[in-house]
Amino acid sequence: MICSNFLFQENTPKMRSNARKIVAVLVLILLCQYSCKKAIQTAQEDFVVNLITSNLWTVTLYSENGTNQTALFAGYDFKFNKDLTVYGQLAGQPDAAGTWRGDASAMTITSAFPNGPAPLQKLTGIWNITRTTLSSVKSTRTENGVTYLLDLQKK
Repeated sequence: MICSNFLFQENTPKMRSNARKIVAVLVLILLCQYSCKKAIQTAQEDFVVNLITSNLWTVTLYSENGTNQTALFAGYDFKFNKDLTVYGQLAGQPDAAGTWRGDASAMTITSAFPNGPAPLQKLTGIWNITRTTLSSVKSTRTENGVTYLLDLQKK
């Protein structure tokens, strides 16, 4: 009876106005939580992109099914750019253009060197990041039963 009195008999315009204000505040709080979470995620992604794009990187390990083939990348430096291009640079050779895209939530990086020299084409694919620091990235990918390992080090 008390509940029905509250809901039906004393439902005054002032109470309805207060209820609307409470609902509005709750909606605002929910929007702020989402917005803050998104802002933090964006800041983290910006930090990672800045870290990747402000340095040159070298291959410190490349292997196919346990066979070390790191020597294929000797002398190469890689320059990642914010416009999602990447260049493989080898002294005395024209830069080899490719593309890259990182996915922080999936912990992957996709790279492609469709017109690059043979060793760089081996980097084409979706790499699963297994370990990362401010100066290194370890990744792996499996394709057609072959497991590839790729480690990059900031130069």
